[in-house]
Amino acid sequence: MIMSDRPSVHHQDSRGFTLLEILIAIFILGIVLSTIYAAYSGTLTVIRDLEDDSRIYAMARITLDRMSGDLSSLQRFGDAFVLQSEKSRIGNREFGSISFWSAAHLAFEEELLSGYPASIAYFVKEDKDGGFSLRRSDIAGAAPALDKQTGDGIIICENVQALNLMFYDEGGQYYDSWDTASSSASQQGKPPVLVQIELILKNARDAEKPYKFITRVFLPVRK
Repeated sequence: MIMSDRPSVHHQDSRGFTLLEILIAIFILGIVLSTIYAAYSGTLTVIRDLEDDSRIYAMARITLDRMSGDLSSLQRFGDAFVLQSEKSRIGNREFGSISFWSAAHLAFEEELLSGYPASIAYFVKEDKDGGFSLRRSDIAGAAPALDKQTGDGIIICENVQALNLMFYDEGGQYYDSWDTASSSASQQGKPPVLVQIELILKNARDAEKPYKFITRVFLPVRK
């Protein structure tokens, strides 16, 4: 048997990727990156929506708590209570407003104290951008000054779509307005037994589904 002295040679395939293989790899990579981006973008959208919802719910809760606290501090002036409400039209919208005499003055200066009697009012005004904001006016004094509630007040709630107020007397009858200065036997000098506040806020994501918040305030005062 004849043995060859020549070493065996192993041929390796040194062929690279073809253009088709590269294109397929790029296509698969594109699908993977698109899926990752869609999932990441969706997560960010959900987080942003949750943050918006949380901000709106917090703003509504603070607003209704403030209104409830002010109304619960309603007090007499002399022998009668002072509370007036009305509806006013701004553009093509109608908003409720309310003003009353309450021991819930908020002082923002260090030398002044909160809790003094004050004429407090809640009303809606149009913003420069065409939206609507709920404002709170607070005028401390020795006597009610409801006729002076013409200032800008302090914005406590933005993007207001509606503010509806409903009042109940001792017999359970409800009214869409209340005026202690009227000649009505159920309202003259008397506070309502219950005030229902409905606050509707704009939903920027879906105009057909605004945010709605309702609270009922039982007034512990009676004539």
